[in-house]
Amino acid sequence: MKKSILLAAIGLVASVSSTFGLGYILLDNYASSGPMVTYGPGGLNPVGTGLGAGWTAGFYYALGNVTGSIAADPSGYADPTTLGGGLVLGTGPGSTAAFGFPFAPGYFSAPQGFQIADNPGDTITVMVVAYDGASYATSLDRGHSVAFTMPLGAVTTPPPVNAVGFFMPGFSIITPVPEPATLALGGLGLASLLFFRRKQA
Repeated sequence: MKKSILLAAIGLVASVSSTFGLGYILLDNYASSGPMVTYGPGGLNPVGTGLGAGWTAGFYYALGNVTGSIAADPSGYADPTTLGGGLVLGTGPGSTAAFGFPFAPGYFSAPQGFQIADNPGDTITVMVVAYDGASYATSLDRGHSVAFTMPLGAVTTPPPVNAVGFFMPGFSIITPVPEPATLALGGLGLASLLFFRRKQA
């Protein structure tokens, strides 16, 4: 009886592990010579130049091809989890990469692949993000690519074959410009401070 239970448990584990393999992607656009991530309008840097040190790349993903259920975001600024498609933030080893390769602005490369519990060769949907704070969600200056699909590689696949740079469209980060009403209110506040300071003198 105990032997049959043990054999059944081993069979269950074997069937589950054969159903779901272990694939990976590499968060890299450097070794793959992919498109750069650049500065967009609103910041202090020239539009179209590559991001430098201090910026971080990350990604959101979903299993399968869900690009048709992801809402368009012409701004390139929204939180990917609000766009549909069930995108989730990649976390853990290989989920972020620093910008700032010497003489190669706009490029990033994670030190290791990001593992996903799905079979190598299966399709996933990815949206790469770039930000300059602690996280994409909390950063004022940020941007994301459009959603794209790519195949999962095997752990034995030599890099950079499954790098996102082979599949990712280029994109720019956005620095929000204050609305005119906000600027006008700030100007009025500054003018009133100057007025009262002059009156006291």
